[in-house]
Amino acid sequence: MTDAPSTIPIIPMKPLSEGKSRLATEMTREQRAELVVGMLRRVIGAIRSANIGLFWVVGGDDRVMHLTRNSDGVWFEELGRDLNDTVTRGFERAFNDGHSALYLPGDLPFIKPSDVIGLLRSSERGNNITLAPARRDGGTNGIVVPHGIPFLPQLGRRSFARHLAQAASMGISVAISYSQGLGFDLDTIDDLESYEHMEPGLLRRLVPQWDTLAHR
Repeated sequence: MTDAPSTIPIIPMKPLSEGKSRLATEMTREQRAELVVGMLRRVIGAIRSANIGLFWVVGGDDRVMHLTRNSDGVWFEELGRDLNDTVTRGFERAFNDGHSALYLPGDLPFIKPSDVIGLLRSSERGNNITLAPARRDGGTNGIVVPHGIPFLPQLGRRSFARHLAQAASMGISVAISYSQGLGFDLDTIDDLESYEHMEPGLLRRLVPQWDTLAHR
C-alpha cells in the first residue's frame, strides 16, 4: 500500500500595484497593496497552521516573492497567460511532481486552518474533486484536484456552476466545502464594510499600520 500524494496549495497573485483596482476610488495604491499583503499573510498562515509542508505562490512582485520565501513557500514569477492558464499550469506542475493540487485565492480575509483542513479531508480518498463556492458572485474560492485528474479551472464569475458541470461531464464525484473563511473574498468597498460588521476591527488586523496610512 502506498501513501496518498501530498497536496500542494497554489496561490496566484498579481503585482501589488495592480491589485484590488475596484477599491481605488476609496483607497490609495499603498493602502490597497498593504491590504493585499495582509490577506495573503492570512492565507499563508492558514496553510502553514494546517501542517501543510509546502505551498506555491505564483506571480506578484518582489514583495510577494519575499513574503512567500520568508514563509518557507516556493515562488514562481509566472506560469501562464491569465488566471485560469496560470492555475492550470500550476496543477500540471504539481501532478508532474507527484502531488495533488489545491487552488486558493490570496484574498480570503476570514480563512482559518480548519477551512484548509476541511477542503483536504473532503478529497482525502483521492477520487473526488472538492469545490468551495464563493458567497457573492457564484465564483469558486477553493479547488482540490487529486493527482492526475485532468480538471481545468474555469475561474471567474459563476465559475462554481461551470466547475460542477465539468465534473459531471467527466463522471467525477464532487464534494462541496462551505465555510465563512472560504466563502468570502474581498474585492469592493461594500465587501470591506460588510466584513467590518461581521468582524469588527478586521481591517486593522489585516493591516496593523492602517491608521498611519490613512493619515498620509
